[in-house]
This record gives sequence, structure tokens and C-alpha cells, in this order.
Amino acid sequence: MSKQGSWIYLAAAMILIFLGCSLKTVETGEIGYKTEQAMKVLIAYQETEFKRAVVSEVRNSLYKHSYYVKIVDVKYLNHEHALEYNAIVLINKCMAGRPDPRVEGFIDKATRKNKIILLTTGMRGSWKPESRAVDAMTSASQLSESTAIAQSIIGKIMEITHSQ
Repeated sequence: MSKQGSWIYLAAAMILIFLGCSLKTVETGEIGYKTEQAMKVLIAYQETEFKRAVVSEVRNSLYKHSYYVKIVDVKYLNHEHALEYNAIVLINKCMAGRPDPRVEGFIDKATRKNKIILLTTGMRGSWKPESRAVDAMTSASQLSESTAIAQSIIGKIMEITHSQ
């Protein structure tokens, strides 16, 4: 096999690996009633057991407090408008020292960054957004920490929404 043929097979394998990793989708949905008075929260995340546990706990707690919650995959952030929500939770992983470009782009476009809560999993102390208005936190993806992280996010959402 020639060198060019080897590169083609390598490129094809990399594309298949990328597609396999990126095809995991999250359980999306809406909970609560989207009324004028309801506090509206957007949660966008990438599928892992840890992130699913955090989102599940946040969603259940907010539902008990009569919040409207929309959950989407990070892949679909470009379809969401930050101004429609009172608080936004973005949960993504940091790879090679950078967040998912869709998360970074969403943050850059948002006009009211002070209502964004960003949880980045990966190396502690990794990437932080340029805007200090974003409430950024990092965590290892340890399932044993999911409840504590979820409670922290819930507290931050309550603080943001009660100040409006």
C-alpha cells in the first residue's frame, strides 16, 4: 500500500471516530409551563453519565420550584436565543485546553453573560471565558460529586433568577 493510500485510510478512520463520538445525543425535552411569569432556564450539555446525573438533579429541583426548563444537546445551541431565558446552564468538556466551540460561540454572542453558568469538566483550572460575568466552574467527571455540583448550580440559578 502506498503512503497516499495509508493517509486516506487514516483520515477515514479519524472521521469515523469523530462521528462516533459526536453522535451521542442527550435526552432533550421541556418541563414545566412556559408562561410569562415562569422563570425560564436553558440547560445545554454533552452526554456522559456524570453530566446526565447533574442535569437530572437540577431539572427535578427546578421543576419543584415551578421553573420552566428546556434541555438541549450542546449541538443545538445555535438554535437557542439567550434573551429568552432567565438563566442558562452550559455543561461541556474541555479538550486540548478549549471548550466545545459551540459553547464558546454561544457565550461570545450572548449579550447578558451574567445569567450564564458554565460547568466545564476536564482538567481543573482549565479554560475560563474571557468575560468575568459568566459564572464559570470546573469539575472532574466523578459521579460521586454530581449531587454537590448540581446543588451548587441550583443555588447559582436561584441567585440569578431572584435578582431579576
